[in-house]
Amino acid sequence: MTLGPAYERKIRKLEDHFAPYAKRSTDSLGRKNEISEDPFRTPFERDSHRVLHSLPFRRLKHKTQVFFSPKDDHICTRMEHSLHVSSISSTICKRLDLNVTLAEAIALAHDLGHPPFGHAGETAMKKIQAKYSKKDTATKLLPFMHEAQSLRVIDCFQNKLHEPLNLTYEVRDGVVCHCGELNESFLKPQYRKDLKSVDITAAQNQHPATIEGCVVRMADTISYLGRDFEDAHMAELVSLEDLPANLRSTLAPDNTKNINSQIIGTLINDLVNNSKKHNYLKFSDNIFSAMKTMKDFNYRNIYRHPKLIGQERRIYLTLNELFGYFLDILEDTNKFSKIMGNHQTDYSCAVFADFLKDMKYPSYTSYTDKAQIVTDFIVGMTDNFALTCFEDLFYVKSII
Repeated sequence: MTLGPAYERKIRKLEDHFAPYAKRSTDSLGRKNEISEDPFRTPFERDSHRVLHSLPFRRLKHKTQVFFSPKDDHICTRMEHSLHVSSISSTICKRLDLNVTLAEAIALAHDLGHPPFGHAGETAMKKIQAKYSKKDTATKLLPFMHEAQSLRVIDCFQNKLHEPLNLTYEVRDGVVCHCGELNESFLKPQYRKDLKSVDITAAQNQHPATIEGCVVRMADTISYLGRDFEDAHMAELVSLEDLPANLRSTLAPDNTKNINSQIIGTLINDLVNNSKKHNYLKFSDNIFSAMKTMKDFNYRNIYRHPKLIGQERRIYLTLNELFGYFLDILEDTNKFSKIMGNHQTDYSCAVFADFLKDMKYPSYTSYTDKAQIVTDFIVGMTDNFALTCFEDLFYVKSII
């Protein structure tokens, strides 16, 4: 990494107060593909900007967090969730003297590989990949995990100049190891990990190598606990009275304030107070117990609510049909050759041009698993784009 001498001195001075176990911007290991670093931005600042300007990040505004294709503009989307995680991570890092810019970059990129339709979409993709791997012995796909797919987006996604996002090793590691669905009261980085060897197999198998990556992993949980309840309350799936009194008195005792902001504040304060001057993160036993209870409450009353459960089968059928359709084209040499040679074919789906552009990416070779290519394409879809694509392909249309 090369910064302008004057700026590097300024950054070292600004980060001089960091805790000894924080990751300094000037100590970044760089990127898989070296680039000329910006003389006025640290590598982590530049990563945040690369993510913010990327197409995968832009699409997050139309991807589900919990509620599918919401018509209410105030319901949380995947982009809003990423911004929440970034904001919470920033607050924690500032109070623990950690590297804010690193945590923000990880947070912004952590869900780039999330499929449409939220966790129901992820469950559907797991089933679809398992089915095709079993059906075709030549298909060797790892079980689908959005953390691993996010790293694929970072390493393989091509922008208009045919360049990958190519984020720093520290951000790559934080993204692929960000799993926030686990119940963790204590989290310590794998400080001695070889960051340059981290790949998609690290998903749900490793802790982040930096404490800033651990902050994002904790912030992921903090961000959705209260917000999911707030959205469900707005959708009239749950009421404030449904929340057990002892749980509310622990996490959100002030009845005059927004319950989501109270829960976030309670969890941040507890994590900070129990992690100061330590090279790990920790919740108190009391707050962690309340967190688990809140997760269980949300699971039973929100995520498994009949109105959401009733959509899961439809989501699976939608993504499964799309997957099979595009995979069939890739595996049929005659169809693929015809389409590549002439876009005016019997296949009138509006997404065809986008699909063909994906096929031409330099990151794909003749050895790339065709099912993986289709996975990349479908996972990149927004909720509405997937529904429109399905309608274009499979709805009966009048011809007169």
